[in-house]
Amino acid sequence: MEDKEFREIAHSGGRVTIRVSTREDGQRVYSSGWSHNRPTGAAIFAVHVIQPGIPVGTAVLGGMGSPIDPGPIPGCFMVFIASDSEVMFGQECPRCNGYWRSRSPSRFCPYCDLHGENHNFLTNAQGAYIQQYSALMAKALDAPDGEHVIDLDAVADAVSSLEKPPFYYSEERQQNKFTCEECGNIADILGRFGYCSLCGTRNDIQELDKKTLAAIRERINTSGEYESCVRDAVAAFDSLAGVYVRELLRIVPVTKARRNRLSNSRFHNLAQVQTELANTFDIDIFSNLERDDQAFSILMFHRRHVYEHNGGEVDQQYIDQSGDSSVRIKQSLRETQDTAHKIVSAVAKMSKNLHAGFHELCPVEDRFIKLHKRR
Repeated sequence: MEDKEFREIAHSGGRVTIRVSTREDGQRVYSSGWSHNRPTGAAIFAVHVIQPGIPVGTAVLGGMGSPIDPGPIPGCFMVFIASDSEVMFGQECPRCNGYWRSRSPSRFCPYCDLHGENHNFLTNAQGAYIQQYSALMAKALDAPDGEHVIDLDAVADAVSSLEKPPFYYSEERQQNKFTCEECGNIADILGRFGYCSLCGTRNDIQELDKKTLAAIRERINTSGEYESCVRDAVAAFDSLAGVYVRELLRIVPVTKARRNRLSNSRFHNLAQVQTELANTFDIDIFSNLERDDQAFSILMFHRRHVYEHNGGEVDQQYIDQSGDSSVRIKQSLRETQDTAHKIVSAVAKMSKNLHAGFHELCPVEDRFIKLHKRR
């Protein structure tokens, strides 16, 4: 992924063991298992695969004593796919190429609402892992009786190293998380209409953002950690703007130069974001904000850098970019309850403007919402 908002996250680790033996009648048989003993959470699902590594179905994993799911095609075998270290699974849509992570393997694309079984939404990295697994399975069946091990702990440990072991794959994390109001599934992103990747229910992105801001306001009133609240309010808008801009670029024709500029940008420089959105999509996020509130918001967005990376200490980058002449290098910035509440209010207004502008270009189709409510 080239999107700067994504960050690589380590695999959960574990150990996959394939045991091959020969029965008295000469038939070769195998069994496979997965174990995990790292100090992180982990989960698995499984897919049915045929050689040379083609997923053909989603396996049903039962409890102790449950019959083994034979799969949809004779000769297929089961491949375990483990979660990342945050107990989430990377997913990718085969139709629109949208990427997301979800607490449960997906049956719906949150971007284009494509329906399918879990094995239809595997990522390219998972597909490469399955091919490696399939090659090992073929090798194991041709080798003498014994055990063959896939060390996923080595995979987990290699996330920050340059040299990657066989079977290496990881996932990529976004800065925002949403929870489906219907089924409780947690995912990194919701698409244009907020489809849940597990149950298909439509969630309102704007309403989810309101919940985030409400939680920040509660912290402002109770914790006194005003600087971190300012940082998180700015981050909430940063993530929300990223969701809308990616969707706008997917469905609204723009020049290649503007697409590249917006695709590779972050949303920390509020004045630049406002100008870009207004010039490209005619969306004014400063609508109904007084000039003083606009200037205050721009300043608070620059301060996020200081709170997030410098522990609250002013650096030259902040002074150069913000134009704040009231502070000196190494000075510690401090917020008050009033300034923290003020930026939350401004973020709420800007989010509302962005939401309204987006749906003016892309009206919500009630027939799809009604269809999901009937399910």
